[in-house]
Amino acid sequence: MNDTEKIECLPTKWFYWRALLMLVMFALFGLYFLYDWKIGYPEKNIVVAHYKAFEEAEEAWTDPEKREQWAAFSADKKIPFDEDRSIYPSGTNFDQDWPEGLKDAEAMENLKLAGLWKDHSEERGWPQKVDTLEDAKPADKIFEQLVSAGICALLAGTAAFFLLRTRKRSMRVDGEAFYSVEGARIPFSAIRVIDKRKWDTKGLATLTYENDNGQRKKTKVDGMVYGQFKEEDGAPAEKLFQRILQNFNGELIELAEEDLEESPVASENGKQEGGAQDS
Repeated sequence: MNDTEKIECLPTKWFYWRALLMLVMFALFGLYFLYDWKIGYPEKNIVVAHYKAFEEAEEAWTDPEKREQWAAFSADKKIPFDEDRSIYPSGTNFDQDWPEGLKDAEAMENLKLAGLWKDHSEERGWPQKVDTLEDAKPADKIFEQLVSAGICALLAGTAAFFLLRTRKRSMRVDGEAFYSVEGARIPFSAIRVIDKRKWDTKGLATLTYENDNGQRKKTKVDGMVYGQFKEEDGAPAEKLFQRILQNFNGELIELAEEDLEESPVASENGKQEGGAQDS
């Protein structure tokens, strides 16, 4: 045996890009959900509470008696925060008075609600269009963001685990054996069954072999993750698999052409045609 007999398939760029994409995607989604849990949704509730104060002022302004005594009426009015204080940012002052614009009768008369809210929201960098039903986020919706962030963190961790684990692995063959990604040395003579039904479509084959104790084990030949099939790179995965097949004397499971020709759809069509002829 010499060095020319060895074929080694390392993790491919396709795998690295795919794993990195999954890792970055889940990490970004996790940060997005975490932001909404801690900042985004609580801030929306602050905006809704302030907007409701403007709605209350608009409704009260339609009452002539309240309008005539507007300064006295609005003096002790507060921002209508929800009873559940957990839905707001930490440190929120829940004893806030109405904005000064709402206490000014002349401003109420001249600008009306839209103009007053425009000034108030622009000053704070808030959206001018507010839907008090859609934009309000109850505690359970806020908690969902934390759960979603946790799930994304778990998925990102899983992607990182497989990335780190796979980068240290390879599969190879020499003149006597196949070496699996798990590190097992499998002599060609120990391989009993090769299932290559997914090889042509997914680059995946399953080997069934006997270990030193006579037990049957299974391992994968994964050409998509290790080696790939690019002709410019010498199609290392295909060369490795062909080396295994050349030294294999067991049972080969593959998709026969007659199985494709005798598909259920073809059989059913044949029955229909036959029935039409008989009639």
